[in-house]
Amino acid sequence: MKSITQVSRALSMPVKTIRYYDDIGLLGTISRASNGYRQFTDANIAQLRLIKSARIAGFSIDESKELIALFNDNNRASKEVKALTSEKISALKEKINELNNIVKNLEFLHDACAGDEQSQCSILDGLSKKT
Repeated sequence: MKSITQVSRALSMPVKTIRYYDDIGLLGTISRASNGYRQFTDANIAQLRLIKSARIAGFSIDESKELIALFNDNNRASKEVKALTSEKISALKEKINELNNIVKNLEFLHDACAGDEQSQCSILDGLSKKT
């Protein structure tokens, strides 16, 4: 069993984040020592690693909850995990396309800007017209 501080250091995850995940039920049941402090098992730590990796990969808290449920389900079908991952990949690709379009628009506005001492600013004009 490890304390929350030990887990925090081992995973480079803030104590506050670990407490939050526990408070919202993302980690299942966490044991408590006689002093009330959380005590983490290797299984709890594995769940936290999974959550951390999932969050870095762009999965939401709810999606991470689904992944944890699948992780804990010994009868899971890998196709369920693959389906969740496929959805995330599609969403990330869509987001990348959106960001690329934003970059192109900003580059266009940037290139159109004289960048001189005049108050006329094509960047501000362009941004105020974009929706």
